[in-house]
Amino acid sequence: MPQTIADSDRSLAIAAHLSGLAGYVIPFGGAVVPVCMMLFLPDRPQVTAIAKQALLLNMAIFAAAMVAIACVFTIILIPAAWLIGIALTPIAVILPVIGAIKAANGELFKYPVVGDFV
Repeated sequence: MPQTIADSDRSLAIAAHLSGLAGYVIPFGGAVVPVCMMLFLPDRPQVTAIAKQALLLNMAIFAAAMVAIACVFTIILIPAAWLIGIALTPIAVILPVIGAIKAANGELFKYPVVGDFV
């Protein structure tokens, strides 16, 4: 039986999932929102767990993007940089959107990349 999100926590869960997309518009937006949720909402364990997942996903994507950028500076690894970029794009965009849709429906979505916190 899948875990559900309380009705009062759904909007916060949606915001936590979509915070990763904010990082493409606002510098460090993908990290600030989840950290604030973890600091200011300790009494909501599901929201905190979702915020941790979102933060770890954003950090993993950032680290992989830095590896891709480093690969560009070595002429031989430019194809590797392209492959990393192609692999990161769907992970960085689709997973948060799926999580937000599931949260809107009251379902708990766990990112396959970063693990389980709930």
